[in-house]
Amino acid sequence: MKKICFLCLVILSFLSAQTFTPNITIEGQNLNAQEVRIIGELKNTIERYIYSNSFSNENYDFIVPYRITMNVTQISPSGSKIVFSVNAFFSNEYDQRYIDNSWTFEFAEGEALYREMMYHPLRDIIDYYGYLIMATEMDGIEDLGGNSLFGLATEIYSRGNSSQWSKGWNTRKEDLDKLTGDFRLRRARFLYNQAFWAIDDGNGTEAWYYLEEALKYLLESRKLDQQNKFLNFFIEQHYKDSDYFTRIFQDTGLIPFYRALAPQHESFFDEVEMNYNE
Repeated sequence: MKKICFLCLVILSFLSAQTFTPNITIEGQNLNAQEVRIIGELKNTIERYIYSNSFSNENYDFIVPYRITMNVTQISPSGSKIVFSVNAFFSNEYDQRYIDNSWTFEFAEGEALYREMMYHPLRDIIDYYGYLIMATEMDGIEDLGGNSLFGLATEIYSRGNSSQWSKGWNTRKEDLDKLTGDFRLRRARFLYNQAFWAIDDGNGTEAWYYLEEALKYLLESRKLDQQNKFLNFFIEQHYKDSDYFTRIFQDTGLIPFYRALAPQHESFFDEVEMNYNE
């Protein structure tokens, strides 16, 4: 199963390893030849920056896809630099997704990106969402293990919100608070992964316990906030796992949890149960 196999893409390593594998796409309409060339350079600059910097904490290095899709809505000259306004999409190409429609930044041809304390509207947004993605991956490895990386994202918010590039930071902070404050979803990620790992270790009873606890946490989170976009996206990416677990456990006892989480996919769960009972 493709989604199950994604877990293998998150590689824990105690060797020197690259944190992210960048997948950058930048598009726009009615661009002239010079703008196309500059966008190509911008794409290469972002890729080099992501390849050259770590987004993990001191305990682990990770190899995780980092997709950034940018739709350029406006390009304006500003002295020796160019100001870009973009709508952007950030993801781990699996069960995390962040949308930002307020990203504005400067870029100059030949510019390289480096980490420093002064706020940089291009680099720090890349870092901000990179930390969100990696922190959430850490939550899947350790119980609430992403706290330190969420802290780094909060520091970027503080710098950005007090800078001349403050547009959008109130909305980003609201999302950050929702993401970090939902400990039920965060713990469910950890328990969900524990279930997969227990199966790999041949411990089906332990896997059942972990999965049941994860699903209960997800249900509690859903009862508190049915509009939680991070929770709903996680459920949408994982409801088909019910078929995998049913075949592994040879039991449909956890299907009611999935039905309650994703009632819009009732026909899928009917098919899972029908296939099991044949």
